[in-house]
Amino acid sequence: MTAREIQVYFDNERDPSSNLKRESELFETVDRGDSPETLRFWVNSRCLVRGKARTARYGWYHEDRAGELNIPVVERSTGGGVVYNDEGNLNWSFFFKTSGPFVSPTTAFGQASAYIISALKNLGVEASFAPPNRIDVSGRKISGMAARSTVKTLLVHGTLLLNSNLEELNLLCVPPPGCPPVSNASEFAKEIDSNTVVREVLAVLREAGFQVRTEDVM
Repeated sequence: MTAREIQVYFDNERDPSSNLKRESELFETVDRGDSPETLRFWVNSRCLVRGKARTARYGWYHEDRAGELNIPVVERSTGGGVVYNDEGNLNWSFFFKTSGPFVSPTTAFGQASAYIISALKNLGVEASFAPPNRIDVSGRKISGMAARSTVKTLLVHGTLLLNSNLEELNLLCVPPPGCPPVSNASEFAKEIDSNTVVREVLAVLREAGFQVRTEDVM
């Protein structure tokens, strides 16, 4: 049986607009069949990333404070609320090929986050999936997710708070109803950083039977 292939990119770009443009480009490439399934790791400079539209179901942000602090606000191609990014946050994106019956969003979030959760547990962080779209540790949120799909491709991407400025995050962001407080993963495993997380996620993928191809992107 042929191993399931996944291309892994490590983007060094920090510009939020450029990074979100690349998300759309990778989605289209996988959807056309020009690329295998893909995992991307990337980090934005300080900004807020908002979903396509504001709704009562999802959180938002204090627009006046963002303006006062000169925080860029960029829009992603997926739904949901607003997330805070800085260089203490690791973004991860899975681009999966799909076929067969429709998969519910909660199922998609659970399946994609399972690789991240396994890696975190291996690093000493007792993370778990919290439906519909969070990763929690000890009742605190360390990752939120969003998604988009076609009949051939599913994108699930998420944040991972490692050593982010939570004071500024809480000052700017309005959480959705029922959302727990946020924490950094480094509060639960002192030696954790983006490099250790990436290495462990790749190990988890290999253990799951993926043939992993890696590439740095400048």
